[in-house]
Amino acid sequence: MLKIATLLIAVVALMVISCQPPEGMAGVTTEQFNELKTQVETLQTEVENLHAAMDSLTEHYNAHIEKYHKGGKIAPKPPTGVKPPTQK
Repeated sequence: MLKIATLLIAVVALMVISCQPPEGMAGVTTEQFNELKTQVETLQTEVENLHAAMDSLTEHYNAHIEKYHKGGKIAPKPPTGVKPPTQK
C-alpha cells in the first residue's frame, strides 16, 4: 500500500511539473499589454490624420483641376472602410 501511495504521489508530481509553461513563456504582462494598447491607439490616431490629409489633398487637387484645367478628370474620393490590397 505504501508503494502504491508513493507511486501515485510521484505520478501526480511529474504531471504537475510537466504542465508548467517553460520559463519566459508565462504570457504577456500587464505592462506589455498597456504598451501595445498605447501603440495601437497612436497608430489609429495617425491613420485618422492620414485619412484627413488624403481627403484635403483630394479636395485641393479637384479644385485645382476645376480652376486651371477646364474639362479635366476629377479624382475620385477613396473608398472608406476598404483595406488596400497587400503587395507580395
